[in-house]
Amino acid sequence: MTCEQCRDDATVHLSETIDGKPKEIHLCGVCARKAGIRLPKTPPDLALDAVIQGLITANVGELVGALAQKECPCCEITFRDYRTNLRLGCPVDYRIFGTALLPMLKQFHQATRHVGKIPARRSIDPEPILRMRADLRGAVATENFERAAQLRDEIRLRLRTFHE
Repeated sequence: MTCEQCRDDATVHLSETIDGKPKEIHLCGVCARKAGIRLPKTPPDLALDAVIQGLITANVGELVGALAQKECPCCEITFRDYRTNLRLGCPVDYRIFGTALLPMLKQFHQATRHVGKIPARRSIDPEPILRMRADLRGAVATENFERAAQLRDEIRLRLRTFHE
């Protein structure tokens, strides 16, 4: 768009309806000031982070801002990862992200408590195994292969005794 007065680039765009007909005015900053239009001294803050945070807050709520960086100690998934993929990494996530998950579970399943079948086999607390798997990944990443082998063997032993 060009300024209607001097033909420079228009940076001020005004629109209004007069007698039921739309009227638009396009002016450059200098011509807008000459016409008596007050312009802000600094442009609005349009930093990408601020825009994204505003969109998240508007569409998902403040809760995500506080939880977005929270990470599960077992599977290392963040709440932002969950919101992106809609998949949790382990059972511990329900406890870590519980305050945000409960309203969603209620919306998806019309309940927040499992009332289905329970497996007949013995139950096992998955948290220690998941924690060992996370430690195993860390040991491999730091090339501590002796510790990784110990963790691998212990995980196998626990799982074997569970399935017997």
